[in-house]
Amino acid sequence: MKEIIDWIIGIEDRAHKIYEKAAFLLKDDKAFADFLWHLAADEKGHYDSMCMAAEVIKGEKDYPSLVLIGDVVKQKVEAYFGLCEKRIEANKLTKENLIDFVVATEYSEWNDLFVYAVNILKHSHRQFIPAAVNMQQHIKDIERFLEPYPKFSKFLEKIRQLTALWQEKLLVVDDDNAIVDLLKAILSDEGVIEGAVNGEEGLEKIGEKYFAAIVTDVDMPVMNGIEFYKKAVKLFPNVKDRFLFFTGLPDEQRLSFFRENNIKFIIKPSPIDDIRRGVIGILSRRLK
Repeated sequence: MKEIIDWIIGIEDRAHKIYEKAAFLLKDDKAFADFLWHLAADEKGHYDSMCMAAEVIKGEKDYPSLVLIGDVVKQKVEAYFGLCEKRIEANKLTKENLIDFVVATEYSEWNDLFVYAVNILKHSHRQFIPAAVNMQQHIKDIERFLEPYPKFSKFLEKIRQLTALWQEKLLVVDDDNAIVDLLKAILSDEGVIEGAVNGEEGLEKIGEKYFAAIVTDVDMPVMNGIEFYKKAVKLFPNVKDRFLFFTGLPDEQRLSFFRENNIKFIIKPSPIDDIRRGVIGILSRRLK
């Protein structure tokens, strides 16, 4: 396992540097450059996770590797990096070259070995669960970037075939079943969605499992959305950034509450894309 993790650490560091340099090189296209800066930050996070893994397995005998990297795999993956690095140094890197590199390397044994290491470690060390969540979101972010570009469709299909490390869970809390069903349909591509009919039931659910995003109404019987939020944050402080209120036009008191607590909210009715963007914004956060 040590050999695998040490090799991944080196590859993650190279990926981080490649994306940073490519972002500078392609800075005239802001959307593309921002995407590359985002990837660079992701790879730095993956690098940090593997450095933590190296410390965890140091001196332990419980992590024998069932696979070996092999020189052929190393040469194949490192060849992708070498070619991209040469193009950057020669100032000859195109957007198509870069997307080809992103997808080829994400689809390579580098990704398989990262998944292998994290899957083993997360069962005995909970601190590696964020690495699994963030890696899955990293892949989803690449998908979302590629989707609007027909010329990148072949790359998109390849990315969608990657092994999932984590499946997001989302919670929709509303006493109107029609709203719950609508949000389930709108958000089905983002993960597994559960529903609750009021804040009390929602509170029970978040006490049982981790939800990456919580979409809630305000006016509900038994326990309203604001009371639900307050109790949830008191029990689980980190949950506050995962709330999105989807509610009728709020009065000034509620608006003040949302603003004072920096809570995201969307007014009913809203365009489907606004709802999806609001949830994706929450899902795209990186866990620590």
